Amino acid sequence: MGLFGKKPTMDEMVRKWKRELKREERQIERSIREIQGQERKTEIEIKKLAAKNDLKSAKVLARELVKSRAAKARLYQSKANISGISMQLTQQASMLKMQKTMGKSAQIMGMMNQCVKLPQLNKVMMAMSREMERAGLIEEMMDDVFEDEEESEEGEELLDAIMDEILAGVKTAPTVNSTLEAETTGQEADLGDMKSRLEQLKA
Repeated sequence: MGLFGKKPTMDEMVRKWKRELKREERQIERSIREIQGQERKTEIEIKKLAAKNDLKSAKVLARELVKSRAAKARLYQSKANISGISMQLTQQASMLKMQKTMGKSAQIMGMMNQCVKLPQLNKVMMAMSREMERAGLIEEMMDDVFEDEEESEEGEELLDAIMDEILAGVKTAPTVNSTLEAETTGQEADLGDMKSRLEQLKA
């Protein structure tokens, strides 16, 4: 209900929904920027660990990077869905002005179904979907639509690809064996020089 118990018009409801969608879109953009900032820090740390030849720890961080990239991809998809819903609402509002009625929108319902799966949007989008149901814009949404999707385990191939991407051009620290080998080679060269000088002195 609006002020003094007056029921808002459909046009007013559409404007309200679009304002809420814009607010949620800005929140998603902030979340994406936060993830990107954390990813940059993680990539730097991975490079530092690799330079010390601590690839085990680097791989642990790389696995976290895989998860954050997946989360970022879901946010981008939700942002696209929100933009799509807003555009469909604009079209529905135009239809309302011409035909004095709005038909049910399967497109809006489909995009709403996707948005409510994101934890950050679940509460707001569920409330909005109920309002759209009462307004006759979408069909009643099933409860199982709101269940979160389980994250699938990322394969080792994806993990290795991320490691290769980040560590391209990074020089790892020499291993113990390679260091000892270099030192031994250097010592042998010094002994050879000393023998050569002794032979010259004897001559």
